[in-house]
Amino acid sequence: MNDDDWLSPNAENQNQGGPTDPLVEQEYQLLSSRYTDAGYREGITDGKLSTLQQGFDQGFAISVPTSRRLGQLRGRANALLAWMLRVTTFPSEELEDVRVVIRDLARVRRDDVVPRDHERETHESEEHGGEQDSLELERNGGRELEALEARFEGLGGVNGVGDREVGKGEVMDTLERRLRALEERIRFGR
Repeated sequence: MNDDDWLSPNAENQNQGGPTDPLVEQEYQLLSSRYTDAGYREGITDGKLSTLQQGFDQGFAISVPTSRRLGQLRGRANALLAWMLRVTTFPSEELEDVRVVIRDLARVRRDDVVPRDHERETHESEEHGGEQDSLELERNGGRELEALEARFEGLGGVNGVGDREVGKGEVMDTLERRLRALEERIRFGR
C-alpha cells in the first residue's frame, strides 16, 4: 500500500472523523458558534418585537380613546354650528360662542391631551444627549407646525383652550363642559 492512500489503515487515518480528530473539533466549534450567534440574534429580535408590541399596545390604549373623544367633540361642535346656520333665528353671540369652541377644539394638539411618555423621553435623552429636538422621534411637517403653533400660543399664555392655562387632564373636560353648556343653552333657549 501507498502512504499517500487516504483509505489506508495507518495511524494518521485512524483518527480521521473520530473524536480526537482536530478537524472534527474545529467543525464542532464553528457550528456551535454559528448556532449560538443565530440564537442570540433571534433572541434579541424577539425581545425587541415583544417590547415594541407592548409599547404600541400601551400607546394605542392611551391615545385612541382620547383622540376619539376629541373627534367626537369636534364633530358635535361643527354639527351644532351647521344646524344653527340653517336655522337663522339664532343671535350672533351664540353663533360666535360655538365658533370659539370650534376654534379651541381645533387648537388642541396630541401633546395637550395625551400623557407624556417619560420612558421614551429618558431613552431619547440618553441616546442623543443634548442634541436639539432630541425628544422628537421623527420630524415631519405636522410636528414642526405643531411646535411652531405651540411657540406662538405660548407667547400669549394660551394653552389651546381659550384664555386660560389648563393642565393636560383638564383640556378635554373643559372643552366638553363648554360645548355641553352651549348645547343646553341653545336647546332650552329656543
